[in-house]
Amino acid sequence: MATSRQDSVSAGFRPAFYRMKDVIRITALSRPTLYRRIAAGRFPAPVKLGGRASGWPAQALQAWIDDPTGYVAEPTEDEPLP
Repeated sequence: MATSRQDSVSAGFRPAFYRMKDVIRITALSRPTLYRRIAAGRFPAPVKLGGRASGWPAQALQAWIDDPTGYVAEPTEDEPLP
């Protein structure tokens, strides 16, 4: 028997990546505010999922949710350390 999406949600299913629409809903921040915080290192940056698709890893989003005022993004391999 196939499991419906509603059953998955009620069973505690959590996606590996969240898309912009979900991040806006979860954080209650606007798109411009998210991008300003990403640029300032105060919100996790999205990762490329392929083509034009990007998403936020669940763990990175949870780290911000756990401490939104104290969150500091970890530098990526492309960024030099200060």
